[in-house]
Amino acid sequence: MNNPGDDFNTADKRAFEKYLSALRGQVGEAKYKSWFLDLALAERTTKSVTFSTPTELKRDILDHRYLPVLTEVWRREIGPVDRIKLTVRTAGLAAKSKKISDQEARRANGNVFGEASTQMASDKSKQQPSLAAALDARRTFSALAVGDSNRMAVAAVRQALLDGTPAELIYLYGDSGVGKTHLLQGLCHEGEGKFGAGSTLYVTYRNLINACVSAALSNNTAALHAAFLEHDIVAIDDIHFLDGKDRTQEELLIVIDALLDSGKPVAVAGDLAPAKLAEAGIKKRLADRLAGGLCAPVHQADEEMRLEILKKRVRSSAAKCLIDEPVLEFIAHHFNQSTRETIGALNQLLLLYRDEAVTISLDEAKEVLKSRLQDSGRSKVATLDDAINAGAEAFGLARAEITGRAQPQRIVRARHAIVYCAREVLAESFPRIGKALSRDHTTVMSSYRRAQALIERDKAFQEGVRRIREALGG
Repeated sequence: MNNPGDDFNTADKRAFEKYLSALRGQVGEAKYKSWFLDLALAERTTKSVTFSTPTELKRDILDHRYLPVLTEVWRREIGPVDRIKLTVRTAGLAAKSKKISDQEARRANGNVFGEASTQMASDKSKQQPSLAAALDARRTFSALAVGDSNRMAVAAVRQALLDGTPAELIYLYGDSGVGKTHLLQGLCHEGEGKFGAGSTLYVTYRNLINACVSAALSNNTAALHAAFLEHDIVAIDDIHFLDGKDRTQEELLIVIDALLDSGKPVAVAGDLAPAKLAEAGIKKRLADRLAGGLCAPVHQADEEMRLEILKKRVRSSAAKCLIDEPVLEFIAHHFNQSTRETIGALNQLLLLYRDEAVTISLDEAKEVLKSRLQDSGRSKVATLDDAINAGAEAFGLARAEITGRAQPQRIVRARHAIVYCAREVLAESFPRIGKALSRDHTTVMSSYRRAQALIERDKAFQEGVRRIREALGG
């Protein structure tokens, strides 16, 4: 029998070395380096074995997650034992456990992330990189527009805040610019309101990589894990950028499991559907873990939702200028590649008129945003005049006939087609269409409804509409 302060005999030491070698093979290299590299033999009796760890956090995680593995490997490799125990080592035991050689520590660190430089390895006095990324004060749930494109994802992240619900791994996926970051940061903002300042952690892929590299170089992955576990809610963005970063992925998997075991929800976002992660370079174990969580797609917002997003942005803006709703309708209609593009167009207007107490008209907005549309590879911004001219040509009429008072059926049908295209392609308001055609807005609304009926059954009318749309670039 050995007491914690005694030196172990040669048989004990050899048994422990054999045990560690078998444990390394059982759990894998990355997990071994993160959790078991500094494990020390504290006491061995005929009925029990006690291991020591450097911190209470590591002891608790090993006891909670890995005790069955520790026990199984000892019984298989060394012999029968009634119980494996874990303790936090004292200063004396810590000094004795320092028998892990510097050479082994260097091998454990190495260039395991494929990203660390020799210069970084030699300078351990540098401050550890920050794990947390700053939250954008505008990305809150109250500023979030909810629709068919993101309803499931919103429900998933909100569930993480409900009392009494089990901790879940939430995986949000969808194309770039659909609002995944807004959802993650909204969750963090809401969590801070519920649990207090500093209770949530929002991590970008870049911060995660830098923190993992630093932890590896300083042989202190336990501190990295502890930094995650200090928080009640953790959100990790852009997981797809970890392709090929094998060790970072291994550490992330360990952190996710530890957080969930501690009853803390984790939200992860990426561009790829769960089934596509492994194909894109995400390790199978991490891909399977994400796929087994609460997966929620986030789709591109439709025009109605983009308009709602713009309205919320304008309401929360401190700009002095006012923006007509037709302007927002125009932006929502034309800047439709992503939500990010939609908001970017609005921000361009606000940047120009922010300090002016004016109302921005649609014509002014079109002029400001014209180059933005052209730079994106789309055609020039069409106008109501263009629609009227295209309608006159498509139906074989003069422009004066379209805007005049005559009511022959062939002219009325042309007006219906122009109204329809002005609304659908140019996203113009009924009052503006009416003004261009010298009609009141109720007449224009009626014309739009008749166009909707005609386009369902009249092939000649369909062809006229097609030609107008083509001329307008829609």
